[in-house]
Amino acid sequence: MELDKPNYSQEFKSLLSSPLGKEMLKELESKHDSLIRDAQDEATIENAFGLLKQASGVKLAIGHLQFLAVVPEGEGSQEK
Repeated sequence: MELDKPNYSQEFKSLLSSPLGKEMLKELESKHDSLIRDAQDEATIENAFGLLKQASGVKLAIGHLQFLAVVPEGEGSQEK
């Protein structure tokens, strides 16, 4: 895959719609959910916060992959 092409969103879209991509997103969602459950069960605030930070990073990665699949390079931003 050539990432230096002007528009590589189609490659990301193809990946995420493939069986491998669907499984990857499913596994990332599962990891996110697991981290949230672990944080809820954690005995200390510090450890719970660390797990929540990890969960937010996983969610951010999922969102970034989905963003790359629909927005051509240089066409918009991911600002919220």
